[in-house]
Amino acid sequence: MLEPTAHFSPSRSAISDNAPWEAYKRPYVRDLAYVLACPNVLTEWIDFAPHQNNPTIAVHSTSFWQMQFEAYRERLNELDSTNAYQELTRYLLKRPSPNRLGFHFEGLLSFWLEDGFARKLHPYETLANNVQLFNGKQTTGELDLILYNHKDKLTEHWELAIKFFMGSAPFEPINWVGINSNDNLQRKMTHMQTKQFGSIWVSTEKHGQVKIEKRFGVIKGRFFLPINTKGFDYPTWLSQTFPIHEWCDETDSTNLETIDITALRSAHYIEWFSKRDFYDGGQSPLMKSENGILKTGLYFAGDRPIVIYPKLHDLAADQP
Repeated sequence: MLEPTAHFSPSRSAISDNAPWEAYKRPYVRDLAYVLACPNVLTEWIDFAPHQNNPTIAVHSTSFWQMQFEAYRERLNELDSTNAYQELTRYLLKRPSPNRLGFHFEGLLSFWLEDGFARKLHPYETLANNVQLFNGKQTTGELDLILYNHKDKLTEHWELAIKFFMGSAPFEPINWVGINSNDNLQRKMTHMQTKQFGSIWVSTEKHGQVKIEKRFGVIKGRFFLPINTKGFDYPTWLSQTFPIHEWCDETDSTNLETIDITALRSAHYIEWFSKRDFYDGGQSPLMKSENGILKTGLYFAGDRPIVIYPKLHDLAADQP
């Protein structure tokens, strides 16, 4: 059992205090600031497959990401206020599947890595990305980022994940579930550990074969607590500045009555990263399912994000 250590009641003011990305006007700049300033969900890597001789996996501390954000802040201001914004938009839109959230996350981090290294704002040189893994002629997977850390003189493998999970008690990793109920934090971490972090030598197009010397799991996103949670005890593994919002069971009439349904706006897919104010005011009447229940998804009540979701029941207990 992972023990809770800190008590917290989520509020709009607390969220704003921990959301410096909301200060930026241009949406991709806001997303980029969010990707940098948002801490890793984990304070430490949890080994869910301890008997498989897996390599050691590290996570970057909250202070590491805060330092990267501060070092890049001047460049973010430039992207937000000048034609330099076109460099960011062109970079993101030319990448494969830019409209998928995972690829958007990877594109934002890749832009910062390449642009920041060129400007000497961090020590991470990109050696390769999306490195294919093969078993004979069959593709078995890929590695997200292979970097050379010029400060520590190490070749690093960063595996990325952007996750938006709804939580239920007792709030352990298996209890944080995605819109796809087969997806949960424990399952994702186990997959990363057993499938993607096993490589030692990697072939790169420009740098030949390199040996991975350190591995980092980079998991960011947002978590959603059951609506009107009176208090939340942060588990020791969960960063205390990780973005926390609310979700509501689609059949929970009592709590739904506390929300002005007529004022809700359904979010566009990209707004899982950050709200786009230019979508406000143009919303058609909310679409409901045939039984009159709000469809599963992300909504906004003003600036307040809230997820409508089927009751979790024992979804986590059903996971393999």
